[in-house]
Amino acid sequence: MTPVISAAVAAPGAVPGTGEVPYELGLPDPRADEVPSALGEFGPVPVVRADPAAALVGAWRAAAGAGSTHHLVVRAGTELAPGFAAELVRAVAGRPRAALVLSAAGGGSRNAGAVRLAALRGCGWAAAVPQDCLSPAAVLLPSGAALAFAGFAAGALAAGAAPGGLLPAFARRHRLDLLLHVGGLAASPAATGAPPRPSAAQCAGAAGRSSGGVSDLVSPLPEVLPRLSGGRALISLWDAGTATWRQASWTRHMARSGRNWPVAAPAAAFVAVTDRPTPSARERVLPLTEVVRYGLALGTVLGRAPVETAAPVLRPCLCAAVLDAAGPVPAPEWPDDWTDELTDVLWRAVGVGARLRSNHGVEHWPAEELRALPADAPPCGGPEPAEPPPPGGARPSPTPRP
Repeated sequence: MTPVISAAVAAPGAVPGTGEVPYELGLPDPRADEVPSALGEFGPVPVVRADPAAALVGAWRAAAGAGSTHHLVVRAGTELAPGFAAELVRAVAGRPRAALVLSAAGGGSRNAGAVRLAALRGCGWAAAVPQDCLSPAAVLLPSGAALAFAGFAAGALAAGAAPGGLLPAFARRHRLDLLLHVGGLAASPAATGAPPRPSAAQCAGAAGRSSGGVSDLVSPLPEVLPRLSGGRALISLWDAGTATWRQASWTRHMARSGRNWPVAAPAAAFVAVTDRPTPSARERVLPLTEVVRYGLALGTVLGRAPVETAAPVLRPCLCAAVLDAAGPVPAPEWPDDWTDELTDVLWRAVGVGARLRSNHGVEHWPAEELRALPADAPPCGGPEPAEPPPPGGARPSPTPRP
């Protein structure tokens, strides 16, 4: 069946009676509430202008189910990639029952880590981390699910739930596959008052990155998920017995990545060699050692070195990882050549880590050791949206069902 897509734009404003706009909703510049031209291919597009909660709920109700098979909500000010409409129709035709997040996950979240691993695997989609928050700029749901989500969101927001926890909780309740687009068909608008970021143009486009060269496959969520957050390389481990994520130190985890891991020290040192001394100002924000560690851990999970010819496709993803890890540093304080240099280091480190995995095998964490690790909690605020327990007491899995 050919998908029929309807769309709406959410243009949230200030909370009534306060004149304030919550930062966590990622609100755009108030002037940027026009409808993206690419949405014109989906017919009339209503724009819901209201306080944040009402705008979110109203946009999902607007036009959903009115003769359409799927409903798309885009946040005002979002920039859509060239060919957005055609790419979206193709994606929906292949996965008509999935919830599709079309803006790339950023920051140091586990979802961002999953997207970068998917890119290295050559996949066009990544399975979202079910427990983590999402505040995407563009989301598509089957129309029936869109109407149900509007009601779910209205009740959860009234109860004080965090906006970023709504979509993951809804997908778990309704057993929807929640998938993240690896290239990013939509670019999130900058939050009002947010400090300027380093230029993302070198990361292959501020208005949505190209996904050319990747397949349409879904990258399953691994049980070991490296990420680069707050200037540190972190390792998240899935504890299936308690259905929670645990955080392991890089050193302890990598000691299990190969029986002969110590022999890799010279290789790791070689990866970090650059043509000039490491700038101390850069080290204070994002140490070179942490970038190398992240790349090595990514490579061990990947299990195979990415081919050099894939660099033009994969480099944007690694470049974004570096910029996200650097955080909201004003552009003059973070030169472009710092990003280029760290991206090159990260690319080489992934290759070294992959060879370690393929050459020496991987040891698994015993259950009792996993339990002793600290929980790796998602950065969500507010109470978890209420949902019934899984049927039969089954525990949730980090990987979507087939």
